[in-house]
This record gives sequence, structure tokens and C-alpha cells, in this order.
Amino acid sequence: MTPALSRALVLALALMTLGALAPGETVRAQEPAAISDQAFAEALTPALRGGDYGAALALLDARPDIAALPAGVRLRAELLAKLGRTSEAIALLEGHLVQDTTDALARFQIGELHFAAHRDRSATLAYRLALAGALDPVRRGVVQARLDAIEARRDLRITLSGSIAPDSNLNGATRATTIDLYGLPFTLSEDARRRAGVTATLSGSLERRIHVSGPYSVSLGASAVVLDASGRAFDQSQISLFAGPEIRLADHARLALLATYRDIDFGGADLETWRGLQLGGEVYSDAHTRWDGSTHLDRIDNARAKAFDGWTYGLQVNRTRFLGPSALWRASVNLDAHDLASAELSYRDARLAVGRLFALPLSTLGYVEPYGQQRAFVGRSSVFGVRRADREIGVSFRVSRRDWRVMGAFPFAQAVVARATSNVALGRYTRQRLEFGFTRDF
Repeated sequence: MTPALSRALVLALALMTLGALAPGETVRAQEPAAISDQAFAEALTPALRGGDYGAALALLDARPDIAALPAGVRLRAELLAKLGRTSEAIALLEGHLVQDTTDALARFQIGELHFAAHRDRSATLAYRLALAGALDPVRRGVVQARLDAIEARRDLRITLSGSIAPDSNLNGATRATTIDLYGLPFTLSEDARRRAGVTATLSGSLERRIHVSGPYSVSLGASAVVLDASGRAFDQSQISLFAGPEIRLADHARLALLATYRDIDFGGADLETWRGLQLGGEVYSDAHTRWDGSTHLDRIDNARAKAFDGWTYGLQVNRTRFLGPSALWRASVNLDAHDLASAELSYRDARLAVGRLFALPLSTLGYVEPYGQQRAFVGRSSVFGVRRADREIGVSFRVSRRDWRVMGAFPFAQAVVARATSNVALGRYTRQRLEFGFTRDF
């Protein structure tokens, strides 16, 4: 955006703010205003035209009644951004959007701030939410141009997340007190039934697309997850790599064929490696609906037992419907199969989840997702004497404060409540999990 256009945007926001001061619509503070409406307007306009954004911000701060208006919030955020205080601007707008969930202009501004910082994932989400609201035609055109630019950009995209779970229940949290192994009854100690402790998780990913010619490019990426649990026996780590060709089929539609590699450690030692192929893509059926999915085929080589060697393949489909500046629906279906050397260890997995994003009090956003999952084993277990079948239903609830930012990262808290049933006593449990964390896009 050129300086002239940028200044024009600030002036437009200022005019909207001043327009909110029409007779009968003025919002007054309980104390008399330090600056009258006329004096405020006469001082603000030349400050903006002259690019003196510090003076303009001081004038706006002197009128908290005006600054509290939606147009005043948007103007203040724009002034903060011009002064290099982008994180404050985003925090201000995010807090405002929880109070006024229909303000598409504010969501558009957030998209612009993320776009300028090359945080393309966050920018795309903000733009899509803004398009689902009452955005004017001019800004809709700007959003479409920005989304096209994001599609064409080849920047390195980095995401970093961390979380800590005070009580991890890593050992299954089974309710069973006795189980049958090889037809013999065994009593479970309390330690075997439940292992409590603090679990810390750190994950990161990076991705880049290298343009080749026309609609063709090469997609490269890597991700890592490290889980530190109470007792080294339950530590986990995973490194994933992918690379392959990608084709842009149409505006906001792409397809990629990737070679993938995954190395998994458990308890401080090698567990298994996966090598395979993944075909994935995304498409927008309309401005408010995104479909994305993938199918994969992987060879598993287990470092501990040949019985766990084999193949895995599956399909994942997601649908996201953007409902407004602060709301969306999301549905996902996952189907997976593990065909291993041992039939009794082979299984089929199916998972269905439906989630919704919505605004909550205290400047927070909530995302609730009920889910159901089923795992059916192929062969009869020699240990339990039956062909094992497990089912789990649960709900996850995530709360985030987008107006709280530390070095660009925002915090979240997530709770998961699940109940599992099984034809094997060890697989019956009720689990509650609470974790606190942060997410940061670069």
C-alpha cells in the first residue's frame, strides 16, 4: 500500500468517526469532554493530513467517549499501526470484536495488519471471516486482491505452539480394577490405572512454496513435536518432512502430491518411521465455504517389534463455513486403516467431529468441538481373548484471548472431557484433560 493510499485510509476512518458524532448519536463520557466535538474535528483532520499520527492519537485519547465508538476503535487501531504499535492495534481490534461480533471492518483491519506482517495464515482467516460479514464492495475487492496475493506469495511460513497440561493421565485413566490377560484375572494397582503429572508440549512447523512456472510450484515443509512427561518412559518426539509438486487449479484451489517422512521416538528411544505419499488439496465452493482434504499411504517400520511393521492408509475431509466476523462452523471426517504384520494388532479407525467458533464475555473467543471415534481391530487378541473394539465420545472446549499478546503470541486454555467404552476392561475410562498454551505465527 502506497503512503498516499495509506493516508487516505486513515482519513476515511477519521471521517467515519466524525460521522458518528451526528446530532442525537453522540456518546458522552460521564465527565465533560476535554475537547468539544467541533474542536476535536478541527484539530484531528489537519493532524491526519499532515501525517502527525502521534498528535492524532493524543487527540483521540482525550475523547474517550469517541474512542469507545466502533469507528473510534478502528481509527485508534489504525493510528497505533502507523506508529509501529501493531501488536497493540491487533489486541485492541480483537477485544472490540468480542464485544461487537458483527464489525466486519474491524476484522478486515486485522487481516490487513497480518498481511503486512506476512502472517499469511492469520491474514487469510481474518479476511475470510470479514467476507462473511457486512463488508462494503470496495473492501471486498481489496480482500479478494489480498487473497490472490497470498496465493502467489512464496514466503517461509512458520508456526510455533506450546502447552502445559497439569494432569496428563498418560496411562489411560482406566476405571477397571481387574483385567483378564491370557484368560487369567489380574488386579491393577492404582499406579497402573492412573499416572498423574505435568506434561509439556512444544511444536513448530515451517513451510515454503517455490514457484516453477505458470500454476506449478514445489511445496516443502517440516514440523516437529516434543512432549515432555512425568517420567522419561512417556516422553515423545516426532519429526515430519514433506516435499512435492503442487498445481494451482483455479483461484483459491490447489492440489499437491507430497513425499512424506515421519520419525517417532517414545521413551527416549526410536519407535517407528513412516515413509509414504500424500495427495492433498483445498477448494472454496463459495466465498464462505472451504473444503480441504488429503489421502495418504505410508509404510511403517517399527524399531521394537516386527509385528508392528506394515502399511497405513486413510482419508481426511474438512469443511469450514465462515458465518461472520467472529463465527464459523467446521466439520471433519477421518478414516484410517493400519494393516500390520500381526492381524491382531491391525485396526480400522473412524472419527467424526463438528466444531463452532463463537464470541464469549471477557474479550474471549470460544471453540467447542464434540467428537466421536471408533477403533475396530481386525484379529482376535491373544491377550484379551476377543476381537477388540473401542469407542470414544468427547468434547473439547478451547478459549483464547486474542487481545492478550506477548511477542505476537496469544494464550489459550483447552479442556477435553471424554468417555470410552470397550469390550476389553482396560479400554473403559473417563478422562478429563486441561491444558494451557500459546500460539504464534511468523
